[in-house]
Amino acid sequence: MDGVNVIPMLIDSLRALQHRGQEAWGIAIPNKEPLKKMGLVSASATDFKRISQEYSSSSAIGHVRYSTIGKSNLNNAQPLKVKDLCIAHNGTISNVGELSNLVGGCSFTPQNASDTLVAAQRLVSLMADKGSMASALRILKNEMIGSYCFTFL
Repeated sequence: MDGVNVIPMLIDSLRALQHRGQEAWGIAIPNKEPLKKMGLVSASATDFKRISQEYSSSSAIGHVRYSTIGKSNLNNAQPLKVKDLCIAHNGTISNVGELSNLVGGCSFTPQNASDTLVAAQRLVSLMADKGSMASALRILKNEMIGSYCFTFL
């Protein structure tokens, strides 16, 4: 869909998926900070109108949040951004504590961090060490226990 503005389609998709997560919603657009808000997608018509007018992109990711790990707050709403990577995730990583211990460097992982944040920090750390996302994901998939799906931007 090169050159096609996907933002209106993404907003429609979030509306269609609202039943999957009603705590918060978010959108990530390349080279921007993620746009996130607590509450129902259906209560955000004004926000979506503004986003549609202000942003245009041929790629973007969105998420509706239903928390399983981590507090229900705007910091844990997705997509999350760690360094230059935006990530959205559905599922549960059951060994998040062990994974948090593997996060290297000077990253700080709060005690009540979502499993998404821990996985994103670990992935960014592995990408720095291994030089590519593909190599990092091969390692990360063997370190995580659970049921999950990720999308990246």
